[in-house]
Amino acid sequence: MNKPKIRGFTLVEAIITIVITGVIAGMISIFIRSPVDSYIDSVLRADLTDAADTALRRMTRDVRTALPNSVRTAGGDACFEFLPAVAGGRYRFEKSESGTGDVLDFSAADGSFDVLAGNHMPSFFGNEYVAIYNLGIAGADAYEAVGSNRAAIAGGSSASNIQLATDNKFPLESPARRFHVISNHSVVYSCADGKLFRSTRTLTGSALNPLGSCPAIGDVVVANVSACSFTYTPAVHQRNGQLTMRLELTMSGESVSLYHEVHIDNVP
Repeated sequence: MNKPKIRGFTLVEAIITIVITGVIAGMISIFIRSPVDSYIDSVLRADLTDAADTALRRMTRDVRTALPNSVRTAGGDACFEFLPAVAGGRYRFEKSESGTGDVLDFSAADGSFDVLAGNHMPSFFGNEYVAIYNLGIAGADAYEAVGSNRAAIAGGSSASNIQLATDNKFPLESPARRFHVISNHSVVYSCADGKLFRSTRTLTGSALNPLGSCPAIGDVVVANVSACSFTYTPAVHQRNGQLTMRLELTMSGESVSLYHEVHIDNVP
């Protein structure tokens, strides 16, 4: 009886198969690697672009609440600061036909006034201030100490009548009879240590001096910041301003740079 033949392959055949398989795999990887790398890079760039765009949009929304003429840059344009306005309206400048109404007196120190056409006025007040005709110049700058064009609001105020903590003589009347209610802090956006920070500085009765350097504290808005700059340009007569924001993000050798302009209504 014949024994069945045992079929197999030799060592030489195995080596040849391995070599051929390696060559084929190498050729395939050459054609596949480039599209895969391109896809990974495009995803990374898209993520960086989305992060930078989100940060710029957040700053844009925030700065649109700025008290007119309160935006100022510092730190070689690596940061900017502004005073957020939380409410506003028009003050009463003359009594009604029946001779009633709490008029804001600009000829002497006054401690209260009626609110006409208030906007977003809160039901109660805590540590807010009222600012009138802020021009961002000496004597009409809300960053200055209380007693200029900024006065603390008393807790007993309402949406229809503002009571001041102390009587104050505002230096300039607003041609449009406007007033703004501002928070007890400023908002600062700064680039430092490869991050974009959002922080606040407390506004007290004393003057709030300009930033000496950009702070590296606060909430991190976006990381991987390789470069940024903020340039503020007031327009003619201080009625409109333009804040230019440039933000560059870098990660794993990929960089994106976004540019955005914000037009700020500075009508006080």
